[in-house]
Formats: sequence, C-alpha cells, structure tokens
Amino acid sequence: MYTQYSVQSAAFLLSVVVIAGQALAHTGAMGIVKERMDGMSILGDHAKSVGDMLKGKASFDLVAVEEAGQAFVTHGEKIPSLFPDTEQSREGTATEALPAIWDNWDEFVALAEKFTNDSQALLTVANNLSNGTQSVDHQSRAVRSIFFKTVKNCSACHERFRLDQD
Repeated sequence: MYTQYSVQSAAFLLSVVVIAGQALAHTGAMGIVKERMDGMSILGDHAKSVGDMLKGKASFDLVAVEEAGQAFVTHGEKIPSLFPDTEQSREGTATEALPAIWDNWDEFVALAEKFTNDSQALLTVANNLSNGTQSVDHQSRAVRSIFFKTVKNCSACHERFRLDQD
C-alpha cells in the first residue's frame, strides 16, 4: 500500500518535472518532436491537476480525474507512433528522446502499454466512482493508489528514454 507521503512525494516530483520541462520543452521544436512534446505537456497538465488534488492543494474533482484518465489513455495509445525511427524523430531540434528508445524498442513499447493499461484502470476507477455515492474522501483514496502507479510509469520511461534536462 502506498503511503500518503510517497504519493505526495511522487506528485511533487511530477509537478517539478512538468513545470521545468514546460519552461524549456518547445523551444525550436517542429514536426513530430513538437507533436509529442505537446502531447506530453497535456499529460503533465492533467497529472499536475490530479496531483494537486491528492496533495490537498485543490479540491478533489472526480470529473477532472476522469478527464485526466481519458487523456492518459488516448495519449498512451499514441506514444509508439510519436517516436518513428526517422532522422527528425531521433535528432530533431529540441528533442529530448534518447537513442535508447529505438535501441530498446520492445521495452519502450512495453512501458507505453503499461502506462496505457494503468491509465485505463485509473479511468475505470473514476468512472465507477462517479456512478456511486461514496464520500469525497473515499473517492480520493481510491484514485490515489492507481494514480501513483500510473505516474510511476511516466518516471520510469523518462529515466530510461529521455534526456535529463538538469
């Protein structure tokens, strides 16, 4: 079971990564690189929104969680197609993608599929909660563990396949 501290730590880390990444991400990006950066920014915005709710910085909003889950699923399904093995994709201006993506393609795709599956589970939990009468506290606890698992996939992929911007 994930502790409140570990969820808050993960949400904080994700927020820092999102904010720092968005500040630098799109400078000069074009084509497929810009397309994938734009998609990742959308994911980051949704992750920050849900993370803020789970940290108590914003009111818990189940509709926003459902929207985040849907965005995660939709983008997760597209991730492999956003990384074609082309010169522009590998070396385009402002790309943060490491060659390890294409050198370890099966692992990269497996991480994208895991993210998509966990995102679907998050969406399912949110959808099921919206049909019930559970308290906001119960809803937040139910979302917390699957959200943490979902964003952990982001970190795992970024650690392995994304240029460190520090």
